[in-house]
Amino acid sequence: MERSLALAALAALLSSCGAGASVAPTVPRGTDLRTVTNGGTLGPVVTAAFGGEIFGWDIDQNGTDGLLTETLLTSSGPVVNGIETFDETTGKITKVVRKSERANADVEPVAMAIAGSDVGIIDVEHVSFAKGVVRHDHFDLMKPVSRNRISGKSVPSQDRGMVPSLVTNNQASASQVMTVFYAHRGLDQVGLYTYNTTKDAWGNRIDFPKRDLFSLAEPIYAAVDAKTNEAVIGYLGRERYSPKEPATYDILDASTGTHLRTFTGLGYGLPNGMAIDPTTDMMCTTTQNDMDVEFYHLATGKGKAVKIPVYFFNGGGLTNGAAVAADPVHHLFLVAQRNSTFSSQGGSTVIVYDERGKLVEYINGFNFLNLFSVVVPHIAVNPATRLGYANGPNDDNLQEFSY
Repeated sequence: MERSLALAALAALLSSCGAGASVAPTVPRGTDLRTVTNGGTLGPVVTAAFGGEIFGWDIDQNGTDGLLTETLLTSSGPVVNGIETFDETTGKITKVVRKSERANADVEPVAMAIAGSDVGIIDVEHVSFAKGVVRHDHFDLMKPVSRNRISGKSVPSQDRGMVPSLVTNNQASASQVMTVFYAHRGLDQVGLYTYNTTKDAWGNRIDFPKRDLFSLAEPIYAAVDAKTNEAVIGYLGRERYSPKEPATYDILDASTGTHLRTFTGLGYGLPNGMAIDPTTDMMCTTTQNDMDVEFYHLATGKGKAVKIPVYFFNGGGLTNGAAVAADPVHHLFLVAQRNSTFSSQGGSTVIVYDERGKLVEYINGFNFLNLFSVVVPHIAVNPATRLGYANGPNDDNLQEFSY
């Protein structure tokens, strides 16, 4: 089936990186284990209505609704796609907003984000085979998600051949950024779009200044600081790949895409996750080639990196940090760890840090999707209720948790 090429290539990249991952030091010096608890609890599990794999999802950080899309491949018969809403508290499917059955997966919906004021953004992937394999996507909108219906359709400029990589889920303002891949003279290029969820207004595609350095195996993460209306884009900046290279972060005007400044990050490798607390202008990232979690003051680009502790070692790769979510009410960052170093039983963990990089608590018992899945771990929280969601335990599930 046709899935996001960017996600598929990323899965392959992560697999190769994880196989040779080095073991981090044991508990970092200065960590008082008496102050770190196995906190939080696991709650209800969301199950997709038709039992298909969940390819995209998000939750309203200020409300009670969630959004997911699923695809079910049947052994004999049509491909089933579903767009569904769910209740954050109970985990129950609220409504099947749209169900479609097709002979193939040439058209597939993928929920990219809930952004702005409860605006659901769903990438509807179209694949044409008339002149080779060409993507020609549009976006279904749910404004708001809580109404449980598709309210409109949106198409960026220069969309032919575009493969969306990421849409920011900034829910503190209308400003968003989308990163995309597209082909130019036989090479994979990177473009940026600004998007205003209130006006449904896309900016023109901005070609990335170092676009020849990228391929579909290198997803471009981004986040928006709602207070300063700045977007941060993370990438590797050299033509020759080095596992010891730190990420480069470009800061742009989130309305126009104008480049404002650049700083060099901490840690090694591509950003593996990124989130911003707009109340403090603090950003937290993880990186692929080490077990660092990085904390930055966006105004200066200065910050610190801390190592994810190894309380237990389960012998697996990919023990580095992955997805990151921000809690701007309690000023916390939550980090997904695919293969846990906090449990002798293995599985996955959500690690909670304060914005100074202090480890507050960890929550065990998760089972994020396997490393060969085209779906990378995602984590989202509702700060008011201190509830969150993450992928798993199965392909058709989302796991609720408290922290």
